[in-house]
Amino acid sequence: MNYNSWKTLPSSFAETVQLVEEFVVQEIIRETKEKQLYYHTLDHAIAVKRRASSMLQKIQLAVLPDPIVDDFERTKCLILLCALAHDMVQIFSKPGQDLMLRSRTPGISEAATADKLIEYITNLNQALIQARVDPTILFSQSDLAAIKEIILATICKLDPQAGKLTHTFSAASIYQPYLYESGFKTSLSGKIIALADLGTLGMDGVEAYIQEGILIFLEDNLDIKKLISNCDYLDVAVREAVRVRLLNMAKFMVNLAREREVRFEIEISGFCPQVRRVLREEVFIHLNHRSIEEIEEIIPTAQNTSLTELINFFGLSEYR
Repeated sequence: MNYNSWKTLPSSFAETVQLVEEFVVQEIIRETKEKQLYYHTLDHAIAVKRRASSMLQKIQLAVLPDPIVDDFERTKCLILLCALAHDMVQIFSKPGQDLMLRSRTPGISEAATADKLIEYITNLNQALIQARVDPTILFSQSDLAAIKEIILATICKLDPQAGKLTHTFSAASIYQPYLYESGFKTSLSGKIIALADLGTLGMDGVEAYIQEGILIFLEDNLDIKKLISNCDYLDVAVREAVRVRLLNMAKFMVNLAREREVRFEIEISGFCPQVRRVLREEVFIHLNHRSIEEIEEIIPTAQNTSLTELINFFGLSEYR
């Protein structure tokens, strides 16, 4: 890797961060192409950065003149860098070749992302030191520790209590354990990134949330387009298996939306009262019963939903 490819030397910490972001963008593009990613793409990274930036802007206005952290601008740079980079590396526990499904072991991709990002920054620091820049524009050891903690806050796991929060039956849902488990002391920066990462429904609305769910399914089920293109020639058992896979994802999307609404108050409990009010009233404006009802109406989840209806919902009819 070239750590001194800058056209002009950075003169501020924000400009140093920009050099790292350029590296991150190229890595995401490369990963997307090499691993056939549909969801963990540059579009997702930019969306999380946008949502985090919006949250920071609203939070900053809510707490002025008393910032929630010292050196707010530096912290903001780190948060937005992590927002862009948080899914930079994707490691699948099942490769997903041909008819295989793909899955991830929670935390592996996030840890690999943090390690790769910190390695790049460490080498960039050394190159900038040799260029005799102002030391204050380099990443400090505390900055690197913050980056790792922020990125790890986005780890998602299957929820063993799925459905209990919403008093509904659910086979699976996900949550971010760093926001809940007592063994972790997640910083406010980590909470912001975690909320931005799973904030599509609350901040961007129903349509964006549904599209995101479809992309996640396609990314983890690389064989589905091929199966659907041949579904008229498949035997009954295989067609039913395809239908069940699509139906289970549809149910998952509905249940996750319900749980996002219920979990929200728990997840923002670490913020001060004025910030919690802003997050409820000005940021996560779509996280309400009306949105959940719309999702329940749009997404087909009846047990007898036909394969054709599910194919149409997932936008796969062109492959049939």
